[in-house]
Amino acid sequence: MIKTLLSGLFLCLFATITFSQPRFTDVTEEAGINHAFRVFQGTFGGGVAVLDYDNDGLEDLFIAGGLGRDYLYKNNGDGTFSDLTEEARLSLKDTLITQGAVCADVNKDGYTDIFVTTIASLSGDREVPRASDILYLNNGDGTFLDASQAYGLEEIQTFSTGAVFGDINADGYPDLFVGNYFDRFDGNLGKINGGTITGEQRPSVDQFYINVGGKYFRNMAEVFGIQNEGFGFGAVLTDFDNDRDLDLYIINDFGNRATSNELYRNEFPKNAFTDVSKELAANFGINAMGTAIGDYNNDGWFDYFISNFRISPFMVGSGVDRPFLQQTVELGISFGTVETESGDIVVPISWGANFFDYDNDLDVDLFICNGALNPSVIPNPNIFLENKGEYFEDIGRIAGLADPGIGRGSVTFDYDNDGDLDLFVVNQKPEENAAQVGTTKSVLYRNDSPSGNWLKVKLSGVNADSHGVGSRIEVVVGDLKMIREIDGGSSHESQNSTVAHFGLADFTTVDSVIVKWIGGNTQVLTDIPVNQTLNIREEIADIQSPFSKGNVSVFPSYFRDELMIQYELAEFSSYSLEVFDQSGKRVASLIDKKDGYTGVYRWSAPPDLNAGVYYFVIESDLGKLMTRGVKLK
Repeated sequence: MIKTLLSGLFLCLFATITFSQPRFTDVTEEAGINHAFRVFQGTFGGGVAVLDYDNDGLEDLFIAGGLGRDYLYKNNGDGTFSDLTEEARLSLKDTLITQGAVCADVNKDGYTDIFVTTIASLSGDREVPRASDILYLNNGDGTFLDASQAYGLEEIQTFSTGAVFGDINADGYPDLFVGNYFDRFDGNLGKINGGTITGEQRPSVDQFYINVGGKYFRNMAEVFGIQNEGFGFGAVLTDFDNDRDLDLYIINDFGNRATSNELYRNEFPKNAFTDVSKELAANFGINAMGTAIGDYNNDGWFDYFISNFRISPFMVGSGVDRPFLQQTVELGISFGTVETESGDIVVPISWGANFFDYDNDLDVDLFICNGALNPSVIPNPNIFLENKGEYFEDIGRIAGLADPGIGRGSVTFDYDNDGDLDLFVVNQKPEENAAQVGTTKSVLYRNDSPSGNWLKVKLSGVNADSHGVGSRIEVVVGDLKMIREIDGGSSHESQNSTVAHFGLADFTTVDSVIVKWIGGNTQVLTDIPVNQTLNIREEIADIQSPFSKGNVSVFPSYFRDELMIQYELAEFSSYSLEVFDQSGKRVASLIDKKDGYTGVYRWSAPPDLNAGVYYFVIESDLGKLMTRGVKLK
C-alpha cells in the first residue's frame, strides 16, 4: 500500500515537473546566430526565409537586416549555424534598407534563389528615397549573383514589404507578387500614426510579376486584373477553393481607411483573376500584417489567420463558393489585450503567424508573433495557441514562447532534423526602452516538446515548380486526412520551410500520401513508414501541363449543370474530347473522332455528377490539350 502510494506521488510529481518545463528552448546563442533587425527611422521590417541553398538536406536561414546587414546562416548539421553572407556574395546591396525575403528556383536550375524586398536607399536626395527590390540567383557553388537588373526589377523603385512566389499559370516557373506600402512618403517613419499615414500619404500599387521562362519577370497586374492600391503588407498564393490552381489573398494595413483585404480567384487557364472578396467575406478592413495558412479541423479546406492590431480574424473555410466563417471568438482567439509577465495589460500588435503541429498530435497549433511599434516601445508578449479541437488554448508562457520583444516575421522549420518543427522569430533592435522588452535579438527556439510520430515530405517538381511551391500534399491515416500546402511566402514578410511536416501521434504507418502538383499531375504513394523524410519526384502523367500548342477552355469555370467547352488546335487534325475526374477516371466521352481544328461544345453535366474538379482533355495527332473546371454542389 505504502509502495503504491509513493509510486503515485512520484508519478504526479514527475508529471508536474514535466508539464512546467518549457516546451521550446532558446538556443540562439549556442547555435551561433547573432541578429537583430534595425529599423530605418521606425516600425517597418523584417522577415526571414527558410531555404536549403546548397542542397545538402539541411535547412538554412536568410534574414533581412533593415538598416543593418542581411545574413545568410548555413546550417552545419550539428545544431550550429555559420554566417556565410560575405562568402555567398549577399552583402553587395548594403546601401538598401531591406524588409523581407522569399525563395524559389526562379530559373529551374535546381538551386534556390532569393528575392529580397526593400523600402528605401541610404543614397538619394529625398528623405525616404525609393529603391528597387533584389533578386539573387544561386550560382550552385555557394555564391549568388545579383540578377535584379537582368530580370527587369531595377526599373521599378518601390516601398516594398512582403512578397510571395507561386506558379500562377502552371508553366513550371514560379511567378511573384510583391506588396507595396507607400507610393509617396515625405515624413519620418518613426513618427507615423493612422492619421499621418492615411491623411497625408498615398498608398502604393502592388506588382504582379509573371516569370517568363526563367529568364525575366514581366509586370502583368493589369492583364490579370489585379488592381490593388493600398498600404500593402504582402499576400499569400493559396488554393482556397480546392481547384488545383493558386488564388491570391492580399493583406493591407489601414484597410478601414484605405483598401481592405482582397481575395482574387484564379480563373486558370485564362490569364485572369476575379475579385471575390465581398461575396466570400474576406474583405476585412483592418490593420493586416501577416497570414498563416492551415486546416485546423482537418476538414479538407484551408483556414486563414490574419494578424492584426488588437483582435485578429480567423477565416474558416466552408466549401466551394461559400463565404468564410469568422470564428475568432468561437475558437478562443479573440485577444483584445494580453498580459505581460509583470502584470501590465497591453494591446497586441500581431505580425508573423504560423500554423504547425508542434506536438505531432494530428492537428495544427498557432503561433502569433507580437511586437510593439518601434520607437514607442512597450512589452508585447507573443501568443502560442494549442489546438484543443473545438477551441485553442494560450500556452505561450508554459511553452516558453511569450517573449515580449519587438517581434515581426516568424517561420517554422526542422533545423535539427529530429522530426518536430522548430521556430525562428525576427526581433527588432529597440530604438528606446530596451530594458522593457526582454529579448532584443532574433531568437531560434528549439522544439523540446514530448511528441508522437511524424512524416516530412519534400517535393522535386519536373513540370511543376522545382520545390512544388503551391502544390498540395494530403496524408491519410485511418479515417483522418491532413493537408498541407508548400509555402511560397506567408507569416509577415517571411517564408516557412518548403518541406511539409505531418504529426502522426501513435500511427506507425501512413496509409497514403497524395501529391496534387500545381499543373495537374497527381501522385499517390501507399503504406509509408513513419519518422522519415519522404522525397517525392514528380512523375509525368499522360495528362500534362504546360499544354501542347493550341488551347482549350471552359466557361464558366465553376459550373453546376451546363458549360461551354471552346478549343483550337494548332492545325487541322483528327481529335477526341473526353472528361476525367481527379482520380483519372473517364466520366464522359463527348467527341469520339472528328476532323478539324476548332470548335465549341456545349455540355450538360449529368445530374448525379459529384461536386469536384474535372479535366477536359482534347487528344489529337498533335498531342493533348487540357483544362479543368469545378462542379459546384
